Amino acid sequence: MYVASQIFKDNIYARSRRIVGRVTFDISDVSATGDVSSITTTTEAASISSKAQINDNVRSSTYNFATWETNRFKLDGSFSFPDSNVANNGQMGFVSSGLCDSFGVFSVQPTITIEFNSTHSSAGLTITFDQNNGEYATEFDATAYNASGGVIQTVSVTGNTDVIATPLGQLANYKKLFIVIKKWSMGNRRARVLEVDFGIVKIYKDDQLIEMNLIEEMDPTTAQLPSPEFRFTLNNLDRAFNILNPTGFYAYLQQRQQVIAELGLELNGFVQWMPLGNYLLWEWKSNEGSLTATFTTRTNLDLMDNYEYEQTTANPMSLYQLAVNNFAACGITNYSIDTALQSISTNAISNKVTRRQLLQMIAIAGCANIYVTRGNFITIKQLPNTLGVAVDTIALANAYDEPQITLDQVVRQVMVTYWTNVSTSATVTVTDPDLSDGNVLKLEQNKLIDTSARAQTVAQWLLNRSKLRANYRSNWRGNPAHELADVLGFGNTYGADKAAMVTKNDIKYQGYLAATTEAKGATG
Repeated sequence: MYVASQIFKDNIYARSRRIVGRVTFDISDVSATGDVSSITTTTEAASISSKAQINDNVRSSTYNFATWETNRFKLDGSFSFPDSNVANNGQMGFVSSGLCDSFGVFSVQPTITIEFNSTHSSAGLTITFDQNNGEYATEFDATAYNASGGVIQTVSVTGNTDVIATPLGQLANYKKLFIVIKKWSMGNRRARVLEVDFGIVKIYKDDQLIEMNLIEEMDPTTAQLPSPEFRFTLNNLDRAFNILNPTGFYAYLQQRQQVIAELGLELNGFVQWMPLGNYLLWEWKSNEGSLTATFTTRTNLDLMDNYEYEQTTANPMSLYQLAVNNFAACGITNYSIDTALQSISTNAISNKVTRRQLLQMIAIAGCANIYVTRGNFITIKQLPNTLGVAVDTIALANAYDEPQITLDQVVRQVMVTYWTNVSTSATVTVTDPDLSDGNVLKLEQNKLIDTSARAQTVAQWLLNRSKLRANYRSNWRGNPAHELADVLGFGNTYGADKAAMVTKNDIKYQGYLAATTEAKGATG
């Protein structure tokens, strides 16, 4: 379950609740970020600044550091002390070493220069200042240069009041960007720039957000490897996403542009936001008749279908290392691998498969499950076969009806094939001694399983997982803090709550929140 404040937990199931939605859409040139050749700045503040982080698609700092700036050393629990090891200080962005005066004016103006290897075109330029504290540059300059060093466009901004500012409009064939900060919104402060996006970052709320829908799934036996899908529809009355609009955004839409989805619980004018995920734009269309535009987003897991793997001779390594190599081959850095896979060895042989299929084979050979977190981290994790204590309950008071319960067929026997080389195999069989009848489950083509002992372990794991054959499905009010693999209690009129592990979340928002949750539990 996603970490939530106590006030969120106390009010998410209130009889009267106000849920709001928010989508942050980064309409930027996805190729520009990876093409940055250099980032240079004026002097940075020691330990609390990292200029390399200003183009990594993160627009908030991990900590709010206490410094000797005015009102930045409050002992109210909202500030943290920086570590002398910069690597431990998380997301910081650029923080200038020099402070402005009491009027916010910098005598030595902080500057940021970003250069690229080749030219790029984008819908504009977006600068995110200090979102954590709501501070920003009130006066600054932004200039774009072409490959010859000529000025394409320059803007001198005065009177800015936006923490996320968009100083430049549509830009064609720029190769260098130069930003000068002249004046800050508060006196005696350092300049703080968390992110520079090579495009337009738009935040859509309920006034423009028609609906959004998240479907995320996990298979307890890893027999399937579904990827989350997030879809949202926007009001397109201004025709910003029409294909023929020369001043619109359509021409700048690209696959893999970042989309961040959130749902918030409004309490006394304050909104407690809960992430629904960090996704990549996949498909889009303008719905001309209804004057709306719909966008479909997915995750890095889908990108792995574009890469292949084949290894016909033994190349011994751990499943952990094979997973690391697999992600590296796809250029994926957002992942989490259970360290238990470090002690499981494999010869890494396989006929030609996609990298996504290889990931599935690694997880099964390691008796692990795969799911994608809300931060777009592909996670390989060994989950317990027995259900622990429920982290929350879907009470009947919050459900539209009683949960539907169906049973999978009984599995009495599991047969797993192991491969000593690419063409030589044998089979291990595990049988439930307490059953006289039932189905036989076969796993035959996972060539990462290459010893009798490993095949025996995998077969027993699959047999144990098959005991979770009670399928629960509840249509209810929903809680965006629930995540895949959470153990929930399902209320019913026949006795105690039934515990089950979440395998699917279908979350719908249309000005109000509704959800369908599916989970697997034991029959006892």
